[in-house]
Amino acid sequence: PLLDEDGWVIGIVARGNPGTNLNFAIPAAAINSLPGKRGVVALQRQQIGNYTLASNLQFRQGNYQKMLAILNEGIRRYPNNAVLYLNRGTARSALRDYQGAQSDYTQSILLNPTSIAYSNRAKVYAVLKQQQQALEDFTEAIRINQGWGGSNIGSAFYSRGEFQANLGNNTSAISDFKEAAKFYQQIGNSDRYRAALDRITLISAQ
Repeated sequence: PLLDEDGWVIGIVARGNPGTNLNFAIPAAAINSLPGKRGVVALQRQQIGNYTLASNLQFRQGNYQKMLAILNEGIRRYPNNAVLYLNRGTARSALRDYQGAQSDYTQSILLNPTSIAYSNRAKVYAVLKQQQQALEDFTEAIRINQGWGGSNIGSAFYSRGEFQANLGNNTSAISDFKEAAKFYQQIGNSDRYRAALDRITLISAQ
């Protein structure tokens, strides 16, 4: 896709000269006016994808207010899309609107419960000093474990271990740090692996 400075899709690159940064694109309007009917579901999926792509670009550039504005428009048009709420929760977290972020993550979970939505909401609960709720959300994120990969699930176990330790549940904390160390070892993250082992040693020495 060819994007404008705000991350909106304005065309599709058709051809160009490699290394010259000279490319030719078909305008999005021309593509949308081509003969034939597209399914409503496919069209909505494309439009939601455009909102997601544009908002992610703004996030990478640190333009959180623009990101929020894009997602507000997306949710206005598609109020039942879990991904848009998930991304808006990220925008609000970046803007330190933690109550708003909590609300968006909750709505995303109601529409489509995923590990990342639970994990993100847990982090918001942590900022709001609601440790028990954060612990419960990390537990649910781990239980669902929707294709996260070792890094994310390792982080979830590590974070839950921290909450267990803060709540005085040392046996559970050690168990979580052991799981975190296992996943970090599998993906070769030696720094996080050693950090998990250090937490086990520290708790065991108490």
